[in-house]
Amino acid sequence: MTTRLSTINRWARWLHIYSAAPVLLLMLFYSLTGVLLNHTTWHLGETRQVNQTFDLPEYLLEQDWQTESAQTALSTLSWLDTEHGIHGVDIEIGWELEESLLILTLETPEGSYTVEVYPEDEVAELFVLDLPFLEMLNNLHRGKHVTGFWRFLSDLAGICMFVFCATGLWLLLTNALQRQSTLSWVGLGSIVMVVTIFLMH
Repeated sequence: MTTRLSTINRWARWLHIYSAAPVLLLMLFYSLTGVLLNHTTWHLGETRQVNQTFDLPEYLLEQDWQTESAQTALSTLSWLDTEHGIHGVDIEIGWELEESLLILTLETPEGSYTVEVYPEDEVAELFVLDLPFLEMLNNLHRGKHVTGFWRFLSDLAGICMFVFCATGLWLLLTNALQRQSTLSWVGLGSIVMVVTIFLMH
């Protein structure tokens, strides 16, 4: 039994160390941004707003602007990305056919782009909302307008955090000298959390 426990403890110690190592920066990131999200009144910087006007290229003017054409919208998005570096994670496409107006909204963690395309005037108007750096970090924490790769990293960090905490608790509970104090602190923390959640409802 002692040999088996020693083997389990050795693996738990290994998992405890190396579960945190690859996602250490992510763990620090989530802890710090969690504090920022908990204090919404803190001033995190100035939001920058920029307006620009672009001339539409000839090949876009030849597109079908009389219907809600998906090809026209996709061609416009491709032009914005290729020529002006404007792209987003979450994209909304809106049409106002009476005015031959295409409205594109592109959202990213850093902010948003709103593009109003007027083919009759041969121009596109760009409205940029550029969030401060700390606001961008908060959006990453919330998983707001993020890519699939970031979601994968967040899931990986969550799994590693769970393993880190579970193995740390196991190592403390199997340590006879620290078992009593560990149970006391875990119990106290659990009671505070349960009572807080209960009082919120």
